[in-house]
Amino acid sequence: MKLIYVHHAERDLSDKTKPPEERKLDDITENGIKEATFISEKLKGQKIKSIITSPYPRCIHTAEILNEYLNVPIIEDNRFNEFARGEDLKGFLIRNMEAIDDIVKTSIDDDVVICVTSGVNIGAFICYSYNIKPSNYLPWTQAAAISPVIFNMNNIEEKK
Repeated sequence: MKLIYVHHAERDLSDKTKPPEERKLDDITENGIKEATFISEKLKGQKIKSIITSPYPRCIHTAEILNEYLNVPIIEDNRFNEFARGEDLKGFLIRNMEAIDDIVKTSIDDDVVICVTSGVNIGAFICYSYNIKPSNYLPWTQAAAISPVIFNMNNIEEKK
């Protein structure tokens, strides 16, 4: 199966005075809408099974735009949110990797699933795909807005 990681489209960061908890509610910009539309046009030929998304508005909106061409189920999964208050990097990676593992275990070889989440979440996809043990000492990884990355899960060694 293939898992397509997609960082949400460009986010509205115009109000720099918002506290971090309120920034989770940020939506995407007009440019972000154009970006998501462009990517959705590129993905429309793929046989996508579903779109899994973080419940953050910017992720949901990006998923909805992608789905305009795909017309597949959109499933929200809280495990793909950014860091929870007090959560360390290792716990964050484990939470995301458990969500990825559930997707892989419920998919068949030719399934393609899109996962729309935040930029920092790509670290979990990398750890999962390369069988890297989660740790608080791994380098910080960040993805650019609306950057799709395809992970071929059929080539991954059995998880321990």
